[in-house]
Amino acid sequence: MRTVTVSTLLDAPADAVWAAVKRPGSFLAVSRRLLSVPALRGRTEPWHEGETVRSWIFLFGVIPFSYHHLTVASIDDHRRILRSDERGGPIRVWRHDIEVVPVSPTRCRYEDRIEIDAGFLTALVTGYAHAFYRLRQRRWRQLAPTLR
Repeated sequence: MRTVTVSTLLDAPADAVWAAVKRPGSFLAVSRRLLSVPALRGRTEPWHEGETVRSWIFLFGVIPFSYHHLTVASIDDHRRILRSDERGGPIRVWRHDIEVVPVSPTRCRYEDRIEIDAGFLTALVTGYAHAFYRLRQRRWRQLAPTLR
């Protein structure tokens, strides 16, 4: 098992970023063209603790990668941490924590922490995760000013 941790500072209040984290539409926006999850298209209601989404995942929006299971394991509004437990295809474990921490009234730290087990493909999947989350966080930085 390997862990990937990527964090960035966002120019938006923690509460506004946290509200966006809890919406699947934000996930789709910051993941666009990197991966797509058809089961989430058009969804407007927020994530619910305990829910499971099953869907194909398409890399770059077109390459079928795996039939994926995403369970929202916990949503901690007080600590602003959302945890998902995921698996699919070669990925046995993809435990993803998103944490939003205020650093000032108008800025916050956004962190993705992912534990990954993909058997003999773990190193390759971990490399993809590093690149994917760096790109996603760049998009969060672009989105942040609109969340104020």
